[in-house]
Amino acid sequence: MENILIVASDTQLLGELSDCCRAEGFMPHGLTHGSYVLPWIGERAPTAIILDTRADGVNGVALCREISASSNALVFVLTQGDSETDELKAEGLGVKAFFSKPLKAAVVLSQVGSLLS
Repeated sequence: MENILIVASDTQLLGELSDCCRAEGFMPHGLTHGSYVLPWIGERAPTAIILDTRADGVNGVALCREISASSNALVFVLTQGDSETDELKAEGLGVKAFFSKPLKAAVVLSQVGSLLS
């Protein structure tokens, strides 16, 4: 079973995404603060990371840069559709997909699953 790390301060969103991960056959792991992401990745090597750019302690550009330097995980970004999305795309940080909020967790996981298969 593939590990997927979900980083979101919104516990309802985290729960919905985790439930959809399980339904798609993945093993979800949730973090609510960005400061825990890099140590967690170093210990567990997830297959994919779903990163909410609005989560506490997350600087989307910096964190994506650090993830791409230290991990082969596919990164999927949840965003409010602000300029940070454009900045992430422009930096070429290897983000596989962007999802604008509000979103449907099942749609996100369906697309994540198709990119992982």
